[in-house]
Amino acid sequence: MASSTTSNASQNPPPYARTALDETHRSIQYIMPTIMSMANSPNLLGYLENHSPDTDGSFSICVARGTGVFISQTLFESIPAEHRPALDTGVAGQSVSFGLLGTSTNSIGTTLLPFILTAKTGERIRLVLHALVVPNLFMGMFIGRPISWWKSEVWGGGKGPLFTFDFGQAGSYEVQGI
Repeated sequence: MASSTTSNASQNPPPYARTALDETHRSIQYIMPTIMSMANSPNLLGYLENHSPDTDGSFSICVARGTGVFISQTLFESIPAEHRPALDTGVAGQSVSFGLLGTSTNSIGTTLLPFILTAKTGERIRLVLHALVVPNLFMGMFIGRPISWWKSEVWGGGKGPLFTFDFGQAGSYEVQGI
């Protein structure tokens, strides 16, 4: 029997992460999706659940005022095709307002994006969020707040904000921002 020296790391399942929030079966609609930030200052780090073996899967997130959850088309397309979530083009062309800039762009559709956050305790938590896919977004993801599970954001200590997310029965988590 021949042995192989090539790594099969990309074929192994990702380490376990408890699902804290899954919007798969929720009716999520953003009537007037808005990003009320320059959306170019990341304050949180996320990890794609399935990513190219050439990367660690990390991407920057901006949590700031706005309405909706948005991911960049670039981040969406970076997910290997065999793991990429479906793109629903039913709302392709929906206008997304950049409130501070006075401009807008159009979404190419929506998706259910699974990704991982790391709690302050080191526990990995999995979220599946309904997101508008937007071309030319300055960073990987923008999460508008207030949002139902966002409870607080405390700045200080030189490490970035400390977020508290409350997912109801799935628990409350502190996540250190960047």
